[in-house]
Amino acid sequence: MPTCPRCDGTDCRESPWRSEDEKNAHKGERVYRCMSCVHRFYGPAPRNVLFDNRLVATIGGSTLVLLIAVLAIMWVWKN
Repeated sequence: MPTCPRCDGTDCRESPWRSEDEKNAHKGERVYRCMSCVHRFYGPAPRNVLFDNRLVATIGGSTLVLLIAVLAIMWVWKN
């Protein structure tokens, strides 16, 4: 969780976007509000390891395809 740039408080929560234009102007960031001083600020969006990492996504996708293929072969072989 980010710290407030005004008071250095750590009790910050995500705040909703005010408009679609504001959201588009701050790609890769989130809006936060400090609960101590009520300051609203932008901070980096938390990274998602599963979707932001190409290697993890490739291995996960390949594993899913392989699992579906094995299940299909087992189902055909059984009948």
